[in-house]
Amino acid sequence: MSDVVVGIDLGGTNVKTAAVSADGRLLGKDSRPTRSEEGPEAVMENMAGAVAAVLESAGVDRSRVQAVGIGAPGPMNWQTGIVYSSPNLPGWRDVPLAEAMSDRLGLAVYVDNDANVACYGEYWLGAGQGVDTMCLLTLGTGVGGGIVVFGKLLRGIDGTAAEIGHLKVMREGRTCGCGATGCLEAYASVTGMVRTAKEGIEEGRETLLTTLSGGDFDRLTGKMISDAARQGDTFAQWVERETGIWIGIGVSSLINLLNPERVVLSGGMIAAGEALFGPVRETAKAMAFDVPARRCEIVPAGLNEDAGVLGAAACAMDRHAGNVR
Repeated sequence: MSDVVVGIDLGGTNVKTAAVSADGRLLGKDSRPTRSEEGPEAVMENMAGAVAAVLESAGVDRSRVQAVGIGAPGPMNWQTGIVYSSPNLPGWRDVPLAEAMSDRLGLAVYVDNDANVACYGEYWLGAGQGVDTMCLLTLGTGVGGGIVVFGKLLRGIDGTAAEIGHLKVMREGRTCGCGATGCLEAYASVTGMVRTAKEGIEEGRETLLTTLSGGDFDRLTGKMISDAARQGDTFAQWVERETGIWIGIGVSSLINLLNPERVVLSGGMIAAGEALFGPVRETAKAMAFDVPARRCEIVPAGLNEDAGVLGAAACAMDRHAGNVR
């Protein structure tokens, strides 16, 4: 009986793998370095080894596995499973990930965008449970996103939907890592938060960050800003609030566009708690239409590091069952 799905969260640093039951129970987990510097073939061999290890640790025979789902970073064709490129995976150009992994494993393999599968994981078993429409923002070095509409993951005709970090919030703003200007990511990410702090310091603001960074502001990190804010540094607290306001601006656009029941925030930045969520909620409520803003809940993610593997498994189950075009 095929009652188990394997989920893989492929990252530039680590690859996480889990055997998951059809009702969402984690049967076994594995985490290991990606070995991305060794190129695509080595990474795929590494993933195949992780699948074998997690099935053995869970006591699951391969005959029980109905499919394998992979959440991978970068532009891709989710229908064919080809990864076009990935900034965190050197040498990845037009890699037929689904086909190559299927050949290695002897199983059906499905590939989706990593932020999309994290969103679907939260929808299935995390902070998105009980709603029909939700958005997820992953707040880290950049801003990723995923959207579920009436229970279906929104992928887009080219597979590029839900790039929430690249909503335009300024006509002539900061240059984003994508090469465009004025993207939400340039203000609402950890990178954006650090840039906000640097700009303030350059304007002469006094702050504990000068001491924490040793006076070398190129060494400034998001953690330093959070640490300074917790120690009562008013400038660092302002930077955190300003970042929350930018996130709230992005969320207000999502509320007006999609009328979601819930917006879920994930990633390391949410450890700031109410210092971040307060301005996000205040700004979103003030800038969005009143009725959808009052309906929409803005909440922290519930699955933490398991969202990717659980979401990859859930996507694979749906696609294998023919529930996705």
